[in-house]
Order: sequence, then C-alpha cells, then structure tokens
Amino acid sequence: MTLRTLTKRLLALTSYRLSRTASNRFDGVEECLGQLAKGGYGPRCIIDGGAHLGWFARCAHAAFPDAEIHMVDPQPACAPTLQRLAQTRGFHFHPAALTSERKIVRMVCDSEPDTGAHVAWDGNLHRANIDVQGETLDALFVSHIDADSRALLKLDLQGHEVLALAGGREILRHVEVVLAEFSFFGQLGEAPVSDLVRFMDEAGFDLFDIASVAGRRRDGRARHGDFVFVRRNTPLWADRSWE
Repeated sequence: MTLRTLTKRLLALTSYRLSRTASNRFDGVEECLGQLAKGGYGPRCIIDGGAHLGWFARCAHAAFPDAEIHMVDPQPACAPTLQRLAQTRGFHFHPAALTSERKIVRMVCDSEPDTGAHVAWDGNLHRANIDVQGETLDALFVSHIDADSRALLKLDLQGHEVLALAGGREILRHVEVVLAEFSFFGQLGEAPVSDLVRFMDEAGFDLFDIASVAGRRRDGRARHGDFVFVRRNTPLWADRSWE
C-alpha cells in the first residue's frame, strides 16, 4: 500500500476533508450556513442526504443547534460512524440511498468510507458491487416535515440530486432552503446543471448562493460545486437590498 493510499484511507475515516489549492477554488459551506442563521433563518428540520461521515450534519448542528437532524447514507462503511453520531448527538440515521422511487438499487462503493460512492448508472452498472435500499424523500420524511418546519435539505449524491428531488415533491412544499451539489459537466448520465436549476425553478425556488466550487487537479477546470436555493416569498428571499 502506498503512502498516498494509506493517507486517503485514514482521512476517509475522519469527518475532515483535504483539498489541494489548485482543485478547490473555495469551500464556503460552513460560512454559508452561518450567514443563513444571521439572516434570521431557523430550520426545525435538517436533512443531510449523502451524509458520508457526518461532516455537514455537524456543521448544520453548530449553525442551528435546535434543529432535528436526519442523516441519510447507504454506505455500509459509513454506518458505524453515523450510528455513533446519532447516539451521541441525538441525530437520526437512515441507511438508504435517496432516489426517485422505493426499490433495491445497485451501488458502487468501497469497503472503506468513500466520498465518491454512488448509485450506479447504466454506463457503469458493471462496476456496482452491492445492493442497497433505495428510498424517496417523501417516504422517509413526509411525517417529519410540515408548514412550520422551514426545513433545510442538503443533497450530495454524486449526480443523483435531481432523481432524489423527484422523489420528494411532497416534502419540497415545506422545504425553505436546498443545498445541492452540481456538476459543470457530466460523466455517466447525471443530469446537467440546467436540469437542476429548471427543476428548482418549477418547484418554486430561486438560486440564492454558491457555497463552493472545485476544479479538477490537472488544469483547474471547474468540475463541481454546491448551489443554495431558497423558496420564493420567504423572508430570506424577500431581502433584496443591495447593501
């Protein structure tokens, strides 16, 4: 085993992320959550889709300590860490893959926690090595979210964000803020960023902020990032003062 591989595996066991300067233009997710809180936003429910080892859940809890936090991730390797986090912090853990319908899905993942693990596309179905339970946002959370929840939904699903959103049309009516990963260019079949923006527009959300942008290592070309969408006609959306 090389030093690089060993280091990567050790980091994967922590809740920290390490990026080279050239490939990470900026990561302002924590700052963005803090700014939302300063703006008067106070969700009662937070859904962390693609929780991995709970980094976002911890950040969200720090910004919104009174919110009920739900972590969703299908990776068996992540389950022990997320279960411990649920026990020690009072969070809720759902071992499932978010998708557009409830069914068993094939997944590509390692025996160690992997930020690149994902539900297989047709183009790489031959690489899938495990079956996991696929669930919809509506099936998991329709009883947890109502009009007073001001819910925050975060999705980091390696290109399956639009599919997951399609399975959450009912709860989206009560979601106020969505933080969703997007790709500047596709790899295997994931929806283009225009589809994500169009879906959110039709669901009643406007693009509010860009929380992060990262590029590929070899030339720095923008590769993926995180968009923040806010529901129209809510207090955050209504404040359009230039200063």
